[in-house]
Amino acid sequence: MRNCFEEALHFRHACKLFDPAKKITQEDLHFILESARMAPSSFGMEGWEFWVVQDGALKEQLKPLCWNQPQITSCSDLVVLLSMKNMRSDNPHVREQFRPRGELYEKYIETYKNFIDARSDEEINCWSGKQVYIASGFLMLGAASIGVDSCPIEGFDKAKVEALLGVDTDRFEIQHLVALGYRAKEQQPRHRRPFENVVKFL
Repeated sequence: MRNCFEEALHFRHACKLFDPAKKITQEDLHFILESARMAPSSFGMEGWEFWVVQDGALKEQLKPLCWNQPQITSCSDLVVLLSMKNMRSDNPHVREQFRPRGELYEKYIETYKNFIDARSDEEINCWSGKQVYIASGFLMLGAASIGVDSCPIEGFDKAKVEALLGVDTDRFEIQHLVALGYRAKEQQPRHRRPFENVVKFL
């Protein structure tokens, strides 16, 4: 298992150009999205949704809103990662997430309320957005584990993309996009800082 994970780590890179002729099977796409769904989140809130853009015409509309990056239209599938907003303790989603706790339900609600409700809307939405990045990491590693390339994308006009996709911005906001597919050419050598420059043992 360790070797498989290490292979995925070294396979993954930010693919800048995909082979548009190669499409991800539904089975593999489901596995990749399931990798994201199973990601950890603070309090187990799962305050996210993953929208998958497969329609070519819609990708063409998105491309100029995404700095004309070629990944948008050359990828097989474009995953839009959204975070939930207004995640206070009275949010129905929050209540539903704690429902399986059974007799500990009220205790969890109280703990969550003490953690979140005194924060500003901006702080809460920032916290919620951070959870999406955990899921994004799982998504890309899940893809890499089965030989599917990915590229995380933050370069886009958020308001215009949300409007085009019909996002209810009272409830959600787009955090970033992840393009999925198969590389059109071999990746360039990847550079990372040395282990001893990054890791500190205390």
